[in-house]
Order: sequence, then C-alpha cells, then structure tokens
Amino acid sequence: MDKLPDFLRDIANSSASGMTIYDSIRSASEGDYGQLTEELKMTVAQLSWGIPIDEALTNFGARVNTNEVKRLAITINKALEIGGNASAVFNAAAKELDQIRRVEQQRRTEMSMYSIVIFISFFVFLAVILVINGTIFQAIYDLQGKMVGKAIGNIRIANIDPSEVKTMFFTFVFVQSLGGGLLGGFMMEGRISGGIRQAFILVLISFLTFKILF
Repeated sequence: MDKLPDFLRDIANSSASGMTIYDSIRSASEGDYGQLTEELKMTVAQLSWGIPIDEALTNFGARVNTNEVKRLAITINKALEIGGNASAVFNAAAKELDQIRRVEQQRRTEMSMYSIVIFISFFVFLAVILVINGTIFQAIYDLQGKMVGKAIGNIRIANIDPSEVKTMFFTFVFVQSLGGGLLGGFMMEGRISGGIRQAFILVLISFLTFKILF
C-alpha cells in the first residue's frame, strides 16, 4: 500500500508524455512496488487480454481487498468514464492516497497514546491484584488457620476458600484484559481484528500470571 501512490504517479507521468493508459500502466508496472508488484503485473496481463480498464482496476481493488483501494478504483473509473485527463486523474488519485495515509498515521499516533494508557492500566490492575492476594488475603488465610471455630467476642472467624478468591480475582482480571485489549487494539489499529489480537494477548498474560503466581 505504501508504494501505490508512487505507482499512480508513474502512470500519470507516462500519460503526460503521450502514452496510452495501457502503455502507461504497463511501463509503470515494470518497477518495484513491493507486495503490490505481482498484483500490478496481473492487472497489466488482464489489460493485454482485452479486459476493459475499469474492470481491470475493479479486479485489482478486489484482490488487494482494502477499502481505500476499492474506493480509489471506483474514483478512477468514474473520472476516466466522464473523459477526465488521465494524467490529472492518476495524479489526483496519488494525492488522495497520500492524504489518507497521513490522516491514518496521525490517527494512529493520537490513538496509540490512549491505547498505551489502557494497557498500562491493565498491568497496574494486575499488579494490585497480586499485591492484595499476597498481603491482605494471605494474612487472612494465616489468621483463619489459627482461629477456625474460635470467636473474638461476638465475632466468629469465617472460613475463606482460597480457590474461590482466586476465581473471583481471575474473573476481575479476565474482564479487564478482554475489555482493555479489545478497546486498546481497536483504537491503535482501527480494526476489530487488532482488538481481538490484543485481547487474546492480555487474556493469555492473565492466565499465565494466575497459573504461575497464584
């Protein structure tokens, strides 16, 4: 995706020199555009088979399968359909992609700060749970071992099951890791798949922490 604007500008430059759109695309596709290179060569091959440029660009957008490229293919096709200057159309498309990339980068930078706060909050919460379990509840367990069945005045010491406390704490941490991971990952990457991935990582950390330290 990062090199697609360069490809569009190469097409625009070739078109400005008098080449047809097909020759411009074929000439530009001979460059190195990273992961897009093979898809671009496929587009050139389809054009050589006589497939119309609008269909070839639509197929290209479907193969790359990103909203930006699909929308770009539609925009270029519409512009060419109404008779727009090919060089100007592809230059405008390159500028649009550059603008989308800058906006996306700015969004990621801003949202990453909030995501980091969410992740730090999770680890602080997990640390607090560990401290509470290792101090307050450990003291309660020790006390109840000495005072089971005994009473202090009218107060009788109840028996607290450590496994139930562990389950309670794990439930708290699980909800925090799931919610924090989904929200933080989505804010950072802008995709629900990113949230699911981060949530899985935090849930795994929670599980391993309880498995080892509780």
